[in-house]
Amino acid sequence: MSKLADAIRRSQRVESAPMGFGARSAERRPTMLVGYFGPEGDVAKAREAGADFVLVDARNGSVDAAKLRGAAGDLPLGAWTTAQDSAAAKALREGGLDFLIVAEDSPAASMLDDDLGYVLALPSQPEEIFLRSLEPLQLEALLLHNIPSPLTIAGELELSRAGSLSRRPMLCETAATASADDLQCLRAAGVAGVMIDVAGLAQLKETVKSLPQRKARRDEQRAVVSLPRGQAAAAEDDDDDDE
Repeated sequence: MSKLADAIRRSQRVESAPMGFGARSAERRPTMLVGYFGPEGDVAKAREAGADFVLVDARNGSVDAAKLRGAAGDLPLGAWTTAQDSAAAKALREGGLDFLIVAEDSPAASMLDDDLGYVLALPSQPEEIFLRSLEPLQLEALLLHNIPSPLTIAGELELSRAGSLSRRPMLCETAATASADDLQCLRAAGVAGVMIDVAGLAQLKETVKSLPQRKARRDEQRAVVSLPRGQAAAAEDDDDDDE
């Protein structure tokens, strides 16, 4: 599991209500990740601004993974660049990269490094059969673009469809002006993290902090009643006696 996957898992964990007087003062954990997405030159600034993860946009070139790792510190670090084969992917990982963005036209051999995390950039309108076919791939998340704002019910359903069919959390770009309502709708649709440039990062983090905590799904809240095995066996014996 990469650092990104671990961070996503922690952010999606539903916290129980605090107990005791001292627990109330504990700071709530943000329920969405806020990542930096942009050129490599702003990585150090993004870390200082409090980014939860870093994604360098290098679609038009290559990256120096070791240099990026030095700027990103211990943050989950990814790049949107092309690795032509497994050797190139391994070199990026050994240089310090935590995850790699891949797309439909990326070389399949770039996904052969089992120790590197992979995030798939989705096409604008993915079909159901495409989303279902992602199951065998070792993907830690999906990357979405052009999220409409404000989000309509139809748009939220489309996002939920992508997440549920693929069974993957999602990352998406958003604006610094995104409201708490906008982010809460994205979170409900399955978006685990939002990304932005360094200029809007601090503002977006404050908005994410204001979101209410996640609630357990209704099916998780239903009480389950079970009997100890001894009592269950005794009940079965009584039934046999009655017969």
